[in-house]
Amino acid sequence: MVSLDNTVLVTAATIAGILNLICFFLLFSYARKRNNRLVYLFSASWLFQAMFWFLDGLSHLLYSTLLMAITIIPQMISVPCLFIFIDLIRGERVSSVRLSLLLLLEVLLLILSFLPGGFQVIPGYGVHNIGPLRVLQIVYMIYYVGTFFVWSYLTWKKAPKELRKLVNFLLFGSILFSFVTALMYGLGGYIKVFNSIGFVTHSFGALFTIIAIWKDPKIIYILPFKAYRILVIDTNAGTGLFKYDWAELKAVDENVFSMVLQAVGSIFDEVLKKGEIREIKMDQATLLIQHTKNTPIASVLVTSRASKSLIYGLKKFNSEFIKRFQSRFGNLYEVSKFKEAQELVDDIFDFVPEYKN
Repeated sequence: MVSLDNTVLVTAATIAGILNLICFFLLFSYARKRNNRLVYLFSASWLFQAMFWFLDGLSHLLYSTLLMAITIIPQMISVPCLFIFIDLIRGERVSSVRLSLLLLLEVLLLILSFLPGGFQVIPGYGVHNIGPLRVLQIVYMIYYVGTFFVWSYLTWKKAPKELRKLVNFLLFGSILFSFVTALMYGLGGYIKVFNSIGFVTHSFGALFTIIAIWKDPKIIYILPFKAYRILVIDTNAGTGLFKYDWAELKAVDENVFSMVLQAVGSIFDEVLKKGEIREIKMDQATLLIQHTKNTPIASVLVTSRASKSLIYGLKKFNSEFIKRFQSRFGNLYEVSKFKEAQELVDDIFDFVPEYKN
């Protein structure tokens, strides 16, 4: 017998799954276009989250406690993908403490999901989790959506002025997606209709996120810190060949930057022979350096903090610069020959926002 409560619950979960799946396709398309490994990881999070919602809806439709227990598996993959993506945008490594706590919660959830007594079948409604499983799922959800909100908040906080309206939209969507959904889910333990409302708020939050990403994919990759400058130099003479600024350096930073470059020019042959990324850390900035042994070319990126995304980008930029302009290295002092490198910056560092006045 068809029940209105069950129909609403299944429909809401299905809509949430569809919207998450659309978000996956948008992100996957962007990652494939840019060959960006971190965005591939972010898109995978949305794919597994979509699988979670589809299985959730199906378990309510079939009144299957076993299927409801299985739904935790794709979510156990989705959430760590999100955590790793956010950490690698913010820095060079994943927080072992935060990830360990997440995995502990997931293991406990997996165990409780397959132990008897965790679910209750309610005729005309669906499958309802109860007891310790319900409490742990709420804790897990708060931890998960809290991390998602922090990412969107940092995006909102650090976005340049031209993206302000769009990141306001993203922040509002993340509030619906995260805290409002978690609140509805918590209330659903007492008044079951709030579970369906929570699915709907989640769907709208996902929809707003999708719209923001569709409007400008750069939004998913705004760094919670600033990248200031990229510079290509001749390592033999220390001559600057190409420069591009995403943000203005203060006069004192300009002076420090110039002195550091002079020092860098004198140590390339001794320290950077293997072509590996090296970092020079100052009080309020970090210099990332990429140098290839067989050419007198090095790329230097000035940022307030290093991250995997910037390191990957700098490696690719240096390689593409050498490949594109190698035939022009005969007279490196003619710096006008390298103006076309702007195209490489636009293509490779399309995720870096500008903060120019």
